[in-house]
Amino acid sequence: MKQLHKPASTRRDEEIPMSQNPPYSPKALKHPRSLPRSLNYLLKEQRLLFILVGILIGSTFFIIQPSLSYLWSASSGPRIPRSHSFSGNGESISLYDRTGVVGYDENYRSKYHNGVGRVPVGIRSKRKRIVVTGGAGFVGSHLVDKLIARGDDVIVIDNFFTGRKENVVHLSGNPRFELIRHDVVEPILLEVDQIYHLACPASPVHYKYNPVKTIKTNVMGTLNMLGLAKRIGARFLLTSTSEVYGDPLEHPQKETYWGHVNPIGVRSCYDEGKRTAETLTMDYHRGAGVEVVKETIDPSATIEFKENTADDPHKRKPDISKAKDLLNWEPKISLREGLPLMVNDFRNRILNEDEGKGNK
Repeated sequence: MKQLHKPASTRRDEEIPMSQNPPYSPKALKHPRSLPRSLNYLLKEQRLLFILVGILIGSTFFIIQPSLSYLWSASSGPRIPRSHSFSGNGESISLYDRTGVVGYDENYRSKYHNGVGRVPVGIRSKRKRIVVTGGAGFVGSHLVDKLIARGDDVIVIDNFFTGRKENVVHLSGNPRFELIRHDVVEPILLEVDQIYHLACPASPVHYKYNPVKTIKTNVMGTLNMLGLAKRIGARFLLTSTSEVYGDPLEHPQKETYWGHVNPIGVRSCYDEGKRTAETLTMDYHRGAGVEVVKETIDPSATIEFKENTADDPHKRKPDISKAKDLLNWEPKISLREGLPLMVNDFRNRILNEDEGKGNK
């Protein structure tokens, strides 16, 4: 048989001389898209139209927005058409719903319109937004009436432990009045300009009935309201009592007098609670810069004389000279004139309560 022999394979580089290898040339780069092709891409599917519209909207916003912002802030008109007006004390006051915007006061416009620095809450509004804790009580409800009469928006916070709905029911439906049933022992977040903190049981009967609640309201309630004032930059007013002096040995009691107190007596839940509230208020003022106005009031009043409880002060006569000097205030109704008014008021309250029980 004839055998076929396959010649041994040779390497390619041996078969083709080096001189015959094609020279190396890098891959040609893709030419950039020409201008006509770019224009064609933009014009295709109206891409250019969308780009121009976007540029137009952005330019219009950044050009016109500052002017609109100034005109809007300088305008005294509300956002919604509903408004209320009344005249009092010789001046006309225009009132708008809480969602309305009141223009800058002229005294503040030049100072704050440049946007430099933090503008406190309510600085741009002539009308203030105020929260009154314990606003359903005797003193609180009269304060609320006064604030609303001068044209402010008022939010009353009360848990009705000692407050009465009858004290604020006449304000129902008023667009500048809001009532929140809430215990100040629990935190609450509101946007207001001022805080008037009156919430606390102020009767020896309640001291005995629930002393823990009394001191918790004084301490925790004040702490929560001070925290709110610090958080939102609101002005804070604390109502205290001459009972912080205990059974005083000095008459009248000036604010430099430290008092004669029993820190563990049956009345101490109120006395010590108010002292702690004053301490917290001054500590916040010194440490956190909270603006404080301190008002001393004496909310307790007796109509029928009974045996005093332990540590009950025998005599109290607060010195009001500071109120006369700083606030130009002094009582307008004498004790002789005021007692009959108070007696009649309490008599009517008792009769109304008895009638309500009889109807049940």
